[in-house]
Amino acid sequence: MGFARLGRILRSYPMPVTFLGLFAAMWMVQALVLPPGARQAVIAWASTNLANLAVNPVGTLVVSAFVAEGAQGVLLVAAAIGLFPITRRFGNLRAVVLISASHVLGTLISQGVALVRLEAGLLSDSVRTIPDVGPSYVLCAALVAAFLYGHGRFRRLLALAGWCALVPVLLDGLLSLEVAAVGHVVAMLTGALVGWLLLALERRRKRTPLGPVPATGAPVAGTAQT
Repeated sequence: MGFARLGRILRSYPMPVTFLGLFAAMWMVQALVLPPGARQAVIAWASTNLANLAVNPVGTLVVSAFVAEGAQGVLLVAAAIGLFPITRRFGNLRAVVLISASHVLGTLISQGVALVRLEAGLLSDSVRTIPDVGPSYVLCAALVAAFLYGHGRFRRLLALAGWCALVPVLLDGLLSLEVAAVGHVVAMLTGALVGWLLLALERRRKRTPLGPVPATGAPVAGTAQT
């Protein structure tokens, strides 16, 4: 019975299971395999900072979501609370669209703000190589979308509770336009907007007739004509 249920979960939720599995595997590698120097080297290589985005934007955007500097257990639980409900609500492919858009826009806009401030002389050149890794853009977007659009009161309240517990950390430094805080706000807004668009498309699709409507007055098949 337990294996059958596990099989159903794997078939129904391949996106969150894959994401959480990769993140947990990377956590184990960082914690149990890599020495401290190598861990820092991985974080530096995967960071979506200005230096890395200039030379390897796709690689860093992908890998950075699965590498974290710490608190991996908290991040893993928070991601699960958000990812499973949005997958249940929108499906695996649309959930991937939601979290990918949130992660990419959160990264690009926050780093873009940093670049503008750097060019204006408001930041030092060290901002080009700051560590910027972790799934926080993914999970905060998922938590917002799960609360706003998820099925079931308990799942929505659980997502809200997770968001409320993390928001003081997620938005720390927002007033000074720190990269992470700006990225979190962008990711949350993107998750809310993309979720709304997916919901609107779903409702529109349900209202669209599945086939042509017979013309008024046309004889119905199987009825006798006089």
